[in-house]
Formats: sequence, C-alpha cells, structure tokens
Amino acid sequence: MQFTVFLLTHWADHCVFVYGLLSGVKVNGCSLSAQNDNFADMSHTKFPYFFHGRVVPGHRRGSTELSMPTANLDDAAIARLPSDFLDGVYYGIAAVVSDGKQYGMLMSVGKNIHFNMEERTMEVHLLHQYSEQFYGEEVKGVVLGYLRPMLSFPNLKELIDAIRNDVDTAKNLLVKIDIENYNLDQ
Repeated sequence: MQFTVFLLTHWADHCVFVYGLLSGVKVNGCSLSAQNDNFADMSHTKFPYFFHGRVVPGHRRGSTELSMPTANLDDAAIARLPSDFLDGVYYGIAAVVSDGKQYGMLMSVGKNIHFNMEERTMEVHLLHQYSEQFYGEEVKGVVLGYLRPMLSFPNLKELIDAIRNDVDTAKNLLVKIDIENYNLDQ
C-alpha cells in the first residue's frame, strides 16, 4: 500500500496546514491509519477564514470528560462554512463578543467520530479559562490553519493526549501573532 507523505505548508509566516496521509505516523501526537484518509489537499482552503455563531448546548463532553470545555456553535455557523471546508481540527483566534477579549483557540469541525456522532458540529475551545458558561452568546473568530483530521482514538486517554498536543501546537503557532489586536471583523 502507498500513502501520501504529510506536507507542512507555511502561509504568511503564521499559518500552517497539513495535507496528505502517511500510515503509521504520528502527527500532532495522533497515530494515523489508512482508514482515516478522509481528507484531501488543503491547498484550496482559504486562510484566514472568519466565522461567527451563537453558543448552543452540546453534549458537555468537553467540560466533563475531556477537561477541555468547548463552545458549540449553532447550525447557522455550520451552514456558513464553505462547501469545501474540510472536517478537522483547526487553530486561530476567537472571542466571546460580549467579553470583547480575544484568545487563541482550537476549533473542531465535523462529525465527532470518536464518539460515533453523525451530526456535523463546530466547537471552539478558547485557550483561556472561563469561570462561567456563555450559552446564547455570540462567538466570532478567525481560523488561521489546519492541524489534523477528525480521528477516532483507541481510548479516552489518547484523545485527551491528542487534544493537549493540539493545544500546545496551537500556542506555538500563535506565539508571534498579536492575538489581542487581530481584526476579527473582516
């Protein structure tokens, strides 16, 4: 069996996206296999991608099982995604509009195959500890790059390890960006 090698592409000195697949290799701490070859060449994806949406209740796994609370965005936010926006884990900058402060973020888009979910979701994890929930609030942000595809993991620990690795990767990629002053209104 032949597999495409992962390629890292740098864009504007701060965006990195990954495309291709190499079986048996770890990318951002995730072991990939041929069955996960469900994503294609990312060169067509336009970064930065600006988004907004209302926070709606989700399954609460992020805050309860994963210790990584997420803001689940409404169906309208998902419907606004370009038709060629691939499922996966992304990084960028986001803000709860009423708060006005901007933070680095991870965002997963797609069917959460680890939990056998059939619905496509858009979940934002702000790299900031909020003490309260913000259901009904608007979140806006910008996607700067792609980290990895949505994957199913052998167990919850490996999923948590992959998410922690995603957080570290996002922080490293965002270190040179003026997050607080990035214009999210484009």
